[in-house]
Amino acid sequence: MFIDHLLNEGATPFLEQTIRFTAARHKYLAEDVVNISTPNFKPRDLSLEKFQQMLAQHAAIADRSGPGAVDFSDIQNVPIESHHGILFHDGQQRSMEQLMSDQAKNALMHNVAIELLRHQFQIMQMALKGQP
Repeated sequence: MFIDHLLNEGATPFLEQTIRFTAARHKYLAEDVVNISTPNFKPRDLSLEKFQQMLAQHAAIADRSGPGAVDFSDIQNVPIESHHGILFHDGQQRSMEQLMSDQAKNALMHNVAIELLRHQFQIMQMALKGQP
């Protein structure tokens, strides 16, 4: 019970959701890069704005209800069709530069969330061991 309380309060559940989102988004971005020249391929992506809005709503709920009261089961990573880049003669929009930029930003967001979560676990570990 005590460990559950430690793991479900503060930023920890939000960081976990961010890591899940960025991992899922990375799969879609990698698929888009691999298939950039495939005829009739429809690039897909996950909406960062929509995810951030849902996370903000859950943060507001957590502020009102207290730690551990937030349920993230309604956050779903539903892909959307990506519409950025240059329109080619085959009707597709492509931009390798945009894909690489999105992939780099996504990787940065993923790494930051992992480092913050790792730091929180180190602090918990030090506290449990009684180290200053």
